Amino acid sequence: MNGKIRIAYIEDYKVMKEGVNFLLSQYPNIEMVEEEFDWNKIGEFIFTNRINIFILDLQLGGMTGTKTIDGFDICEKITENFSNVKIIAHSMYDDVEIVNKMFSKGALAFVSKKSGHLELLHAIQQVSEGKRYVCKEIIKITKNSSQFMSGKDELLKAVHELFSKAEKSILKKIAKGFSTKQIAQQLGISEKTVETHRKHLFDKTKVKNVAELIAYTYSRRLFID
Repeated sequence: MNGKIRIAYIEDYKVMKEGVNFLLSQYPNIEMVEEEFDWNKIGEFIFTNRINIFILDLQLGGMTGTKTIDGFDICEKITENFSNVKIIAHSMYDDVEIVNKMFSKGALAFVSKKSGHLELLHAIQQVSEGKRYVCKEIIKITKNSSQFMSGKDELLKAVHELFSKAEKSILKKIAKGFSTKQIAQQLGISEKTVETHRKHLFDKTKVKNVAELIAYTYSRRLFID
């Protein structure tokens, strides 16, 4: 990419946004765009400000016009309509399933907010060349980060999965309101097996009832579309 890289950081916490903008603006090849972002005029924002890269938070409830959307929605909209614009996800939610979901929406990089700004800088360099990047925090909790960044693997795999594949399938059925009997019939397993998996779900999440279980999984964004 020739010339300066023009970057917009979409973040609803001002102190975080101001800090990142300041740090990255110290590099001569980077120009931080500080114009107000309007989700409803995203195309106009991109063209007017000649955006090359968005650094994008996932939770944006505090921003005007974003009450019903989040970083996943914005990422998908940008990558579908502006393929030349690259996305770097920047979030405190660094579960592997969240990272995979963000990449499935079109992001090229994921940097945890636990990371320093040098990781963001490295991510900028990588996505500018059309490459994937995940930060060291994600590398620590995955077992195939090298294969993923090279494009050999389509999904990151966690070193320690919270739920097994069978537990996930039952969890999704529970979230839809199906009974133990209905889940057993739909999955072709016994009711006893369903009950065993339910118990494991409750034990792992340390919750007392189905409502708390669903709240837990949604709060950690463990459901992937």
